[in-house]
Amino acid sequence: MRGYDSRGVKIMVDNVTHDFNSGLFDATLIDPSLISKAYVHKGSSSVQHGSGAMGGVISLKTLSASEVLEPEQRLGGRLFSGINRNDHGYYAGGTLLGRSDSVDALFSYSQRKKYLVSSIESVPFDNQEKIHNWMFKTVWMANPAYHVGLQLREYRNDGLSLRQPALINTQKNMFKNTPTERHAHQRDILINQIFKPENRFQWEAEWDIYYTDLSLNQLDLVKAQKKPTEYGNERRNQYTYGSKFSNHFTLPVSNWAFSRIQSGIEHYQQAQTSNEYAISYPPTELSNTSGWLNNDFTFAHIPVTLSAGTRFTQYHVNREGFAKNKHTNWSSRVAISATPTHWLSLHSSYAEGYRTPRMAELYNNSLHFSTPFSGSSIFKTSPDLKPETNKTAEAGLKLSFDDFVVTGDTLSFGSTYFHTKARNYIAMNSQYKRKIGPDLYYVWFPETIYYINVPSATITGFDSFVHYQSQWFDLSFNHNLTTAKEDLENHALSSIRPESLIIKFNAPVSNTGINVGWSGEFAARTKITGDSTHKLPDRKNSKDLDRYRREIFQQAGYGIHDFYINYQADQFVKGLNTTLTLKNAFDKEYVSSIGVPQEGRNVYWNVNYRW
Repeated sequence: MRGYDSRGVKIMVDNVTHDFNSGLFDATLIDPSLISKAYVHKGSSSVQHGSGAMGGVISLKTLSASEVLEPEQRLGGRLFSGINRNDHGYYAGGTLLGRSDSVDALFSYSQRKKYLVSSIESVPFDNQEKIHNWMFKTVWMANPAYHVGLQLREYRNDGLSLRQPALINTQKNMFKNTPTERHAHQRDILINQIFKPENRFQWEAEWDIYYTDLSLNQLDLVKAQKKPTEYGNERRNQYTYGSKFSNHFTLPVSNWAFSRIQSGIEHYQQAQTSNEYAISYPPTELSNTSGWLNNDFTFAHIPVTLSAGTRFTQYHVNREGFAKNKHTNWSSRVAISATPTHWLSLHSSYAEGYRTPRMAELYNNSLHFSTPFSGSSIFKTSPDLKPETNKTAEAGLKLSFDDFVVTGDTLSFGSTYFHTKARNYIAMNSQYKRKIGPDLYYVWFPETIYYINVPSATITGFDSFVHYQSQWFDLSFNHNLTTAKEDLENHALSSIRPESLIIKFNAPVSNTGINVGWSGEFAARTKITGDSTHKLPDRKNSKDLDRYRREIFQQAGYGIHDFYINYQADQFVKGLNTTLTLKNAFDKEYVSSIGVPQEGRNVYWNVNYRW
């Protein structure tokens, strides 16, 4: 997003940080069946959301009983299930919902299973993944001015797959991609309180208290068989606990303007513990405290809103035997939006973002891999790593027209240009030695791997969209073009993606309850840049090298087509609907922009029943 990968995009679930920076593991463990809404905000957002919001924020909202039940309904539920052809996977689950005058509650359970693609080098094994998860959520509306909620979630993932699942053919790699048994178990607790007393300033507040316990275990089956006395199950735990208080109120300035003021404070701590075999995940602690203030100033008689805000953050990371890594940061944002006419809106902003170094980036000092002839490659600690920051300026417009072609239709389109200057960009670096490779040519071998701060990098691009909606069909286009490279060298940032266009079409078939749709995803050929500074003399090709002194191979562009048909069977069985989807309909063989093989043609079928 906006030139950043997962390290620069913040994930939040019910306003609580949900991406773990305490190791190489950074997944968000929550089942899609529990999500009711997903909000995406592009651009630097550290004033509103804190560390990690460099390229944007994805905010997920979980289901609540009041959203699913009809206005007068007291008790209800839903059942859902689905299968797909390629990996013989399935999912199934159900949700029970209920409410009274002052309490609503739900309990949801689901499970999934899928069979994964195995490596051509690995021995035959039951290559699969099983997921079980549940959520209990309740809200007590004690009175109109005070609500308190409790949420409990558990997620369990047990799998047997490749150590690096994204690599399918490992014959040309320096190390074996061996089968690995994995277990992930996450438990979440969230207490949410909302204060909404009647007052002339419309003051409201929200207070969250949260705790997460994530346990991760993995066992390399080949290594365990060959070295049973030297190697065992790699266990580690990651804990997060914290509290966040936020509030907002409206302050009339005069009869010509008013201010909406938002402020808050948050403190959270993370800790990572590991056993003697999980050497890539050192025991580490992190503490983060921040406070923010934002003011939206709106004119009463002029369609203009001015916004200004700032956040102060203090954090420290600590590992035994190393000096404490401690930093402070100020992030600010100013913006202006205007609506000169009902069909035109304009916006422009300047925002600052930051990201604290991850624990593994600071303190990992483990063995990366070992080869019979070239020797070993090891990680080295980078305790002096500085936080990564950026400054983003953007401007854009949106036009919307009602009754554009026929009565009742709408047409909207817009575009945003953004320019980001990144400072102290965190990137992996190595100390290399020239050695003979498997093809008997010289290669650069990374003897020591560590992280550095790249002084500066520049990211620019456009986000554009077109959306047309009528009673007959719905059609949308979303286009992105982003370029990103280091300023001192010609290296493209590893997170950059090629130019892309996504088209979606949906149309109801008269009053039958049937909807048909198509979506197309089109990506251009990659344009990764590098330099020839470290090109070896015996390499005769003209390819430049990337930051890791590897030859740059551009990935081809592709076009993928998906078709689906959805049937709402309310006229026969109220609450029943089913969807049949044909993914990658023309069985296109392609890889992602980072070289990961993607799925061929597949068929998905799911059924949902709600009462």
